[in-house]
Amino acid sequence: MQNVFSYTDLVQKMEGQESVALLIHNPENESSRCAFRSIAEAMHLSQSISVFVADVSQVRDIHSVYKITSEPSLLLFVNGKLVNLSLIHISEP
Repeated sequence: MQNVFSYTDLVQKMEGQESVALLIHNPENESSRCAFRSIAEAMHLSQSISVFVADVSQVRDIHSVYKITSEPSLLLFVNGKLVNLSLIHISEP
């Protein structure tokens, strides 16, 4: 997983990547930390997708481009185009 620090940084890192996932998260939030851990574990199962992470305390411009209103959110891109946006809700067992 690589950090992204702006929308421009994301676009540059997506160049040449067929499939990309972007996790927008807040490391202060337990749901975000859980989503981060789950995605990190899933990456060990498949290396076919590049995964990037945007920390809401450091990145401010991606939200407005993709109309993100809450975190954690997972955005999926194919050939640079957004194909899915999921708000991740993690409930306590």
